[in-house]
Amino acid sequence: MLEEQRKFKDFFSLNERVDSLQKENARLLRRVLYHEGYGKSPTIDSTSFTYDLIPAKIINQTIQFRNNYLTIDKGTQDGVFPNMGVMDQNGLIGVVQKSNIKHARILSLLNSKTRISARVKNKGFYGNLIWPNTDYQRMFLEAIPNHSSISVGDSIVTSGFSTMFPPEILIGTIETYENQKGDSNYNITVKLNNNFSALEYVYVISNFSQESQEEIESE
Repeated sequence: MLEEQRKFKDFFSLNERVDSLQKENARLLRRVLYHEGYGKSPTIDSTSFTYDLIPAKIINQTIQFRNNYLTIDKGTQDGVFPNMGVMDQNGLIGVVQKSNIKHARILSLLNSKTRISARVKNKGFYGNLIWPNTDYQRMFLEAIPNHSSISVGDSIVTSGFSTMFPPEILIGTIETYENQKGDSNYNITVKLNNNFSALEYVYVISNFSQESQEEIESE
């Protein structure tokens, strides 16, 4: 009887435990962003951070259309606003497009409107990631010159040029590349690190310097 009672209580406390674990993951990922992305460990004082992570759960998602979106269970009351980046522990997910008090809609990487500034890690070549088809596991990387020294398996990460994403967030790896006659750039297929058919929890990236940077750049 006691064992069955414990199982019953565990079942109804599952959401609470998952929420607690997700908050802990956000804290650890935040430390990774600073340590690996900027070469320094964060201080205990969170006011010195440039980025914060807001845990959220996906409550609706599509992957089968030309333009795909996700809906999460966090909104403006939680600090989620348009033009914030979204990631999980495996890499990039998309960008917040709209938000209300309790929910937000995410423009998925799997969307024809997606343009992500990305680079080949440790090699300094920059380009734009696009999603031109309906393969939920692959994207294309544009504008990498065909004289660039790249290899299958090279990691593709965020460039850091966008206010939405810190640098060095993993996106995927080069699966194939080819040089078409008459084209000065490679055709590069990127295998996404994330399995978009199995997403459940994400983190919204809050950049404390985003408004200031966008303001000066708009001038």
